[in-house]
Amino acid sequence: MTKKQKYAFLMFIKFVASELRITNPYKVVLSNDRGKFKTTAYYNPETGELAVYKKGRALIDIMRSAAHELVHHQQNQKKQLNKNVKDIGGPIEDEANAVAGQLIKKFGYAHPKLDVFNL
Repeated sequence: MTKKQKYAFLMFIKFVASELRITNPYKVVLSNDRGKFKTTAYYNPETGELAVYKKGRALIDIMRSAAHELVHHQQNQKKQLNKNVKDIGGPIEDEANAVAGQLIKKFGYAHPKLDVFNL
């Protein structure tokens, strides 16, 4: 990641946490190690850690993955996560997918000079 991309990513994470009104502690880890991932990102509800695979991915895709996992953190904060959450489909996953996309657009409109869609 370039310096500008790192700056944009950090701004985005702060933006998402604010938009989602996240109050519980969380940690974001970016990784180049594909061996740790079944998919491109994951969230650990016990620790509040979310990890996103970044190697070879566009910044906008990394940001969307991070937002998706932060939505899961918000759901956890609201006590909406349980052991029966579907990995594909269902209200929890559908909300995380939809809100992540909305947050990307909202951030892009709020920070047009960053041009996050082309970094």
